[in-house]
Amino acid sequence: MKCFKLGLVAMAMMLCGSAQAKVDLKIVRGEVDTVYNKTHYVVGVTNVGNRAYVNGDRVHVYKTGSFAAAVELKEGPNTISVIVDDTMGEVEKILNVYYSTNRPEKLFTSRQAKKELQRSKMKKRDFNAVSKKGAYLQYGDGDDRLGGSKMGYVTEGIVFKVVGEKGDLYKVQLSQNRYAFMEKEYLEPTEEEVETVTTGSWRVANKGDYDQVYISLPKRLPYHYWTELDPTRICIDVFGAMDNSNWMTQYFDTEIIDYVDFNQVESDVYRVIIKLKEKYSWGYSVDYSGTSLVINVNHAPQPTIKGMVIGLDAGHGGKHPGAISASGLKEKDVNLSLVNEVKALLEAKGAKIVMSRDGDQGPTMGERKKTFKDAGVDLMISIHNNSGGSPLSEMGSCTAYKHVSDRALAVAMQKRLVELGHKNFGVIGNFNFSLNAPTEYPNVLLEVLFMSSLPEEEKLADVQYHKKVAKQVVLALEDYLNEVKASKK
Repeated sequence: MKCFKLGLVAMAMMLCGSAQAKVDLKIVRGEVDTVYNKTHYVVGVTNVGNRAYVNGDRVHVYKTGSFAAAVELKEGPNTISVIVDDTMGEVEKILNVYYSTNRPEKLFTSRQAKKELQRSKMKKRDFNAVSKKGAYLQYGDGDDRLGGSKMGYVTEGIVFKVVGEKGDLYKVQLSQNRYAFMEKEYLEPTEEEVETVTTGSWRVANKGDYDQVYISLPKRLPYHYWTELDPTRICIDVFGAMDNSNWMTQYFDTEIIDYVDFNQVESDVYRVIIKLKEKYSWGYSVDYSGTSLVINVNHAPQPTIKGMVIGLDAGHGGKHPGAISASGLKEKDVNLSLVNEVKALLEAKGAKIVMSRDGDQGPTMGERKKTFKDAGVDLMISIHNNSGGSPLSEMGSCTAYKHVSDRALAVAMQKRLVELGHKNFGVIGNFNFSLNAPTEYPNVLLEVLFMSSLPEEEKLADVQYHKKVAKQVVLALEDYLNEVKASKK
């Protein structure tokens, strides 16, 4: 049998050419007592080169040793035979699976039930609280594995009026007509009052690596920021502010800012409008200096890989393995291998690379973001692999972004990944992943393939395939930078 190089799968599974001392069989999915779906997936792992049969039908054994079958169950008890064999013998496992069409209602422990009840009811509250470092606003009280949908981060020292409580969240009043939600841990009760104030003078100037908008205010107020396209603008709503900015001084030396303006969209909502000279944004930050609002808008780097500072994030790591494939392949190892291949190609083109981890470390999301922010990266790419769906189907690639200004980068990545023959699993906007939240630099997350798909697991186990993926990532980045160049003409 021709040997196949699988650099990340355990060597015990990868013996080529010689007869095995025994026939190994491990069931990794499908060995359950009761199920409620008619189609039942059985996934197993055996020695490479063995034959596998499920209910007498031969199934394909991948070069990882993984195999799978979809079994259509009848209502009631079912017996599933799984056999693997080679020239030395065979081994069989019998799975007894009961298929019921009566799915039980979800049962909760008393503790879970109490938590669900707390989350489902909004309690009225009436007190003021000040924001702590790391605080962020959520649009609503929804939740999923990535948390509630984030509006954006806010600086510490802002006083909010708390009007409600639901589970781990406070409902805060931003203005007369607008509300948001915040994690309780980021708010601390205060005697300081919430009040509506008037804005002071503006100053817009070139500060070297960035243009700065400085807006005088008598106190720190809540704010919400976002980007818009066509024309490219940065907008910030400041809550509890009324216009009295009779001096908006704009110097001619600004490099990225075309002009600034404001709009009193509600009696107590003041909108800051920053029009950019270029189609593509290279990041900005919103913060306070004392009580004055400061927006720093990054100047564009040269649109070429040479000389760029690029952040690369290998998802998971340390005690967080990520998804684990049928044959035992760990997502954290695949992600790091892919990142290392991208790193080598980018460095060969003259880029400086900043990595969130270079081994089996497990930095937190906050630590990863700090690494990239402190290094002043020009952009960041986070590499992951997905999980879910049928083990027999190729699921494909997807790319994700949070801010619409990063959509073009995500689209460029997706187009190049599907050129490898990957199915198009989509470009995902408003993605609530922590590393997509920063606005200080363009960023995108790649879900290269699915660890749970056996045909895609086979590709991900091959280090030579990692080189192909890395080449496409670099081509995508060049495509994006060529778009940037063309927009300047």
